[in-house]
Amino acid sequence: MKITIPDPPQTIETLLTLESSFDGRTQTIGQWVDEQRSNIRDNARLVNAHTPNHDISILSIFLRDLLVRNIVGEGGQRVYDAFCEIVTRKDDLKTANYRKVLTKARYRWGVPVGSAVMSAAVKYFRDDLHWNWSVYFDHAERCKEENFPDDQLLKIKHIKFKVRDLALSNFNPNYAAFDLHVTRVVARIGLLAYGWDVTGDKTVEFGTNPSDNDNYLFLHRLFLRISDLCDGQFSPVDLDRIFWHLGRSKCGATTECDTCPIQKICLTGRKRASNKEIQRTGVGTPAANL
Repeated sequence: MKITIPDPPQTIETLLTLESSFDGRTQTIGQWVDEQRSNIRDNARLVNAHTPNHDISILSIFLRDLLVRNIVGEGGQRVYDAFCEIVTRKDDLKTANYRKVLTKARYRWGVPVGSAVMSAAVKYFRDDLHWNWSVYFDHAERCKEENFPDDQLLKIKHIKFKVRDLALSNFNPNYAAFDLHVTRVVARIGLLAYGWDVTGDKTVEFGTNPSDNDNYLFLHRLFLRISDLCDGQFSPVDLDRIFWHLGRSKCGATTECDTCPIQKICLTGRKRASNKEIQRTGVGTPAANL
């Protein structure tokens, strides 16, 4: 059986006009992508300004996402809001205030766990890097292909690739925090096939479970590969945002292939259309659903 793998640029461009709703707002996926790009540019300006007044602002963004343990729930914004209210200057960076922040935010993983993560992250950025954010972000950019495995933050208990990459995604578009919803969409479309040789030695841990470190690193390389196939017009963060909104609008637990703009491109959409035609005409053998 011959299968034509979807073309990444065609697939992505087709999805940009699809509307998706989130947090009470509805706009096209292209507009969601533009909004995220704007946020990254704004955050990059904070880093490039090299102004001490911006250190707390950058730290608050980082801590918000480092504390979203396993990327479960929507508690990050509560932590961010409480942190910005209670910690307004560097003298406020104390364990007692971290506990106040997490208590106010009703942190679901527990105040002791969250305050320990905050203390360790602050120690690294303040005591080890002396608030030199550029050193950290430049190192992350140099190590993007390997997903920055020697990041000191990864040595902190409860911080793994996903939450670290979630925090980094606010500043560097080459890091995206993958979840099962996004990887399910990528697999259904057929774009997973572009990952068969991402390491060049044909010994890839080919999988879609972001909770598995080997699978996660495969997904990181895959998204970099798809970005390259799009001539760099769409970063891994762009791609993650696009597929996340596709999953939210058309490709969730129950798919809406008939009204999806890529139904004639996507492997799953094409198979389901073919199966319907076979059922209608009685000619052929139905293909297995993905």
